[in-house]
Amino acid sequence: MSKILIICPEENIEQDLIDLLSGVGYEIESAFNEEDSVKKADEISPDLAIIDTSCKQINISSICKNLKLRNSTNDTQIILLTSSDSSSEDILVGADGYITKPFNENILIATVNAHLRIKKLLDILYTNNSELAKSLYQLNVLYSTSSQLAGTLDKTKLIDIMNTGLEKSLNFSICLALIINEPEDASLVVHSQYPIAPKLEEALKLRALIGYKNLFENNELPFDLSISNIKIVNNFKEEDGLLDLNTLVWDRLFAPISTSDQFFGTVEIIRQDEFTGEDSTCFQTVVKQVSLPLESALYYEEIKKTNIKLEKLEKMKSEFISIVSHELRTPITSIKNSLDMMISRRMGEISPTQENFLNLAKRNLDRLSVIVNDLLDLSKIEAGKMEYRFEPYNIVETLRFVHSSFDPVAKKKNIELTMQARSEEFIVKADSGKIEQILSNLVLNALKFTPDRGKIHIKAEKIHTDSVDKSKILAVKEDKNPENLILEGEYIKVSIEDTGIGIKEEDVPKVFDKFQQIESSLSRTVGGTGLGLPIAKQLLEAHNGHIWFESEFQKGTTFNFIIPL
Repeated sequence: MSKILIICPEENIEQDLIDLLSGVGYEIESAFNEEDSVKKADEISPDLAIIDTSCKQINISSICKNLKLRNSTNDTQIILLTSSDSSSEDILVGADGYITKPFNENILIATVNAHLRIKKLLDILYTNNSELAKSLYQLNVLYSTSSQLAGTLDKTKLIDIMNTGLEKSLNFSICLALIINEPEDASLVVHSQYPIAPKLEEALKLRALIGYKNLFENNELPFDLSISNIKIVNNFKEEDGLLDLNTLVWDRLFAPISTSDQFFGTVEIIRQDEFTGEDSTCFQTVVKQVSLPLESALYYEEIKKTNIKLEKLEKMKSEFISIVSHELRTPITSIKNSLDMMISRRMGEISPTQENFLNLAKRNLDRLSVIVNDLLDLSKIEAGKMEYRFEPYNIVETLRFVHSSFDPVAKKKNIELTMQARSEEFIVKADSGKIEQILSNLVLNALKFTPDRGKIHIKAEKIHTDSVDKSKILAVKEDKNPENLILEGEYIKVSIEDTGIGIKEEDVPKVFDKFQQIESSLSRTVGGTGLGLPIAKQLLEAHNGHIWFESEFQKGTTFNFIIPL
């Protein structure tokens, strides 16, 4: 029933209003002055007030303000009862509407009904806004909790973060987290507003155990747990108070902490106020959020153990490659010298057929030598044993040497190999032998995958940090964090552009993988270990340089690298 407060100094008008409005079902209270009206408003929190403005002792503005403030939603509807000669200022100050005297009963009732409907709509809006504000706050807590949970793999910290998230979003009185590592290692972590009485503590242990067993009904329990195995870990915020057995009749929410594969325990929260459906959804979400990181924490422990084993295997593999490569070099050198002597006819005359077979053997031996050297270089780089001799030198000299070395090979394949340097001198502090190896690997790679009548162009130019596209460098680096990619000052940029087969989009991530060759059918034809590009990349990184590439399938590829000037 709507409540109406009538403030009228004239008894006859007041009585007419009371009789009229109570007759249509409203609860009526009356007051004769400002002090009395404020007192009545505190008692009944009226939905609507009718104020007769004819009394000069009443301050209309003040009484309207007081009535609005004394309603929980600040929307008490106020109708002024005015004479026809009242000024517009008197009518408008602080009120929601007015009726002139003498009033028509039907118009008065219709006006009251309209303003009470407005009041009802405002109450609904206030409720919806309150619920929306609560939902937004809970969403913010969920987001914050999720971010914190993602930042740790420590199980104790994960439970603490969950408790904090539940407390902020649901304002519980008690939170019980039963964490089971094994039957002999189970903890009931209790977070509460006040200390817990001993009897309540025992009751909570029993309640947690029953809740755990009820989850599985007739199914086999993950852990055969008894109440004697559960130890209590108490955490309370204030000492001035005590929670006793009466809290067991309060409202509760309960859920398992688990994933599809793992069970970690249960969590229950208790509070005196009833939980809503939205509260239950928020609770389930927080619990689900902590389940996944707990599973990750378990896997993390397993991964650490596995990584230790893998590191040992990787070390054994590197040592094996190094030993085998070293052992191969001696017989390769001996065979190569023997072949050279036979081809040069120092051991006697040979027939044309014999010479063809000997040259074939020598070419394959050279290929084997390249493979062995690549394996040795890779094992040295990974073991941190690659030796470098850094000194200032003109990198253009290496560019010219590599160009002249591979030009005959290019002409033999009917490929045009050109070179362009924007300056005759680019001084870098580097190991000239390693720079030559990088360039040779890149040019050789271009020659392998460029068909007859193709073109390969080597270009060198000076650039500034601002003109480097960091995203392309990060795309081929293991560390994708842009903050860790530091580029300063001027660099020489070397590009090897070809009109070869290009690289398919799905093959882009494989380009710098060890022992990986894209276009496997073609790779079998052109040969190689798949180590040239990974070695070039790691040698460049040792020079504080970077490498990246741009490619269009069936049109060509450009490999770029930069070294500080």
